[in-house]
Amino acid sequence: MSLVRLLDTLAPESWRNPFSIFGTAVAADAWLASDTSAFANTYIESRDTAGAYVFSAALPPGVKKEEVRVEVDEGNVLVITGERSVRREERSDRWHHIERSCATFLGRFHLPGDAAVDGVRAAMDAGVLTVTVPKVGAIAAAAAAAATAAAEPTMAAEAGPC
Repeated sequence: MSLVRLLDTLAPESWRNPFSIFGTAVAADAWLASDTSAFANTYIESRDTAGAYVFSAALPPGVKKEEVRVEVDEGNVLVITGERSVRREERSDRWHHIERSCATFLGRFHLPGDAAVDGVRAAMDAGVLTVTVPKVGAIAAAAAAAATAAAEPTMAAEAGPC
């Protein structure tokens, strides 16, 4: 082994994998790091539409509904959290290697006074989490529209018997 290679192995960057001095990697460190860092770096986008406040998060592939939590704290604070734990294990007749990694993300959003926190809905489709918080005026308008639609006669009722 050359002196340069020996000094490179003593650099702090190589301490993460102590087996790198042998020229072989025991486990795929890049896979584990990219999986948890993508989860921890989840970006949550918020939009104000005419009838609701909409929050969207593009989650990494493989995220389950059980790993994401949506709740309202302190009356008007929307909290979106996620936690993922990954464990990878490799065995041989000579060694046993286990890697664990954990990542979390957290988004806290103070909702305005016209947000109807009782009507919060969350849906996850194709890796995109969408949280919808309706506005108070939009709920009243939807209820009024439903009431007028129920009060209007249908075409079949107007036609009468033949």
